[in-house]
Amino acid sequence: MAQSLQEEVTCPVCLEIFLNPILLPCAHIFCFHCVQRWMLEHRDLKLTCPVCRGVSAGPPLEEWQIGALSLLFTQHSALLEKSLHVSNDLLRFREDMTLDTSTAHSFLILSDDLKNVRCGKICRNPVEDPQRFTHLACVLGTPCFSSGCHYWEVEVGQAEEWTLGICQESVDRKRKAGFSSEHGFWFISMKAGTVYTSSFPGTRIPASPELSHVGIFLDVEMEEIKFFDVRGNALIYTHSHLSCVEPLRPFFCPELPRESDSGASLKLCS
Repeated sequence: MAQSLQEEVTCPVCLEIFLNPILLPCAHIFCFHCVQRWMLEHRDLKLTCPVCRGVSAGPPLEEWQIGALSLLFTQHSALLEKSLHVSNDLLRFREDMTLDTSTAHSFLILSDDLKNVRCGKICRNPVEDPQRFTHLACVLGTPCFSSGCHYWEVEVGQAEEWTLGICQESVDRKRKAGFSSEHGFWFISMKAGTVYTSSFPGTRIPASPELSHVGIFLDVEMEEIKFFDVRGNALIYTHSHLSCVEPLRPFFCPELPRESDSGASLKLCS
């Protein structure tokens, strides 16, 4: 029953749980942004169903359709909470990722197994390196990605501030400010209980107080990266239309230390 329900509430385009679902006259249901992107990619002003190719003559969504979909989620919410986790389709793309010491800001402290990073208060490596971030306390992950699908998870714990995502291989690592999608960075940042995106202007997303484990899924061909609350079984945010003309690198910024204690660490999950 759980599997049947999961199929019923899964968009056939992005294969994720419906986000702002719309019901077409042909009875197929999709996420609104999936249909929108489908029309843009095919440069067609008509609304054509991605599954059956049926053409919709009128508006695709009526109030009763929204109500019916809302009722579906309300009636089955308890079952959904138990059955809908990060799917096995994502887990099969899991990467064995480590941190790249040559890119780490000089104040960062990396574990011996290159799976943990936290920010200290003193300079650990004063040697100048063109690969190293000079002003932003961050580190890149390895491997880098030029094609395919990739998934990794990060334990953020109780850290009040962190940044996770990807960047282009060629980003300016001496940059002092302006870390955004326009400069080759796609990420989400946690600050005071709110998630911020790297788009300009940035989107603000209230974060679950229980958020402690973030899953990241990169689809290079689809030019898309998704962020998940793994333990809360929820999609946090999707960055679309990435620039994938060059390799992409995983990107990590741990919490900065306070006066009274050190900053919390980020941990790559195996």
